[in-house]
Amino acid sequence: RLEMMSTGSTAQRVVHTYRAMTRLVSRLPSSKQSYALAEMRTKFREPLEDQEDELDDRLRIAGEKIAFLRIITPKSRSEQEQQKGGERFVYRNGERLEGDAATTIQNGRVVSNWDGNNLDPCSVKRHNHQLRRAGFANNLHAKGIF
Repeated sequence: RLEMMSTGSTAQRVVHTYRAMTRLVSRLPSSKQSYALAEMRTKFREPLEDQEDELDDRLRIAGEKIAFLRIITPKSRSEQEQQKGGERFVYRNGERLEGDAATTIQNGRVVSNWDGNNLDPCSVKRHNHQLRRAGFANNLHAKGIF
């Protein structure tokens, strides 16, 4: 029974690694994609000589390739859209302004309520949220006992 459980978890690791590599390879440019898919499939389908040691080595190498592919592959379109955030539309004299024209006045001066002397409340709120998310509940560790 113990052997069957370890085989199941090993199979899950192999399938998880294979799927992760397939997703990353599918993001590559089409000129590199077919070669990378063929190489990945042949490496995963090669028979094992020594079950545990060679499988662990192959999964380690596959993990290293996944890490490399995460670096070199462009982000998928859906991930970029998720990171986009909200949009702001600026209208001046009844016309919608696009790009840099939306934040500047005729003489090129940037229009903003927030400068180095005051803080944007939205930025402060986001900063505090990110601090709590990262686990910084307070600054007692920096202040010490007194």
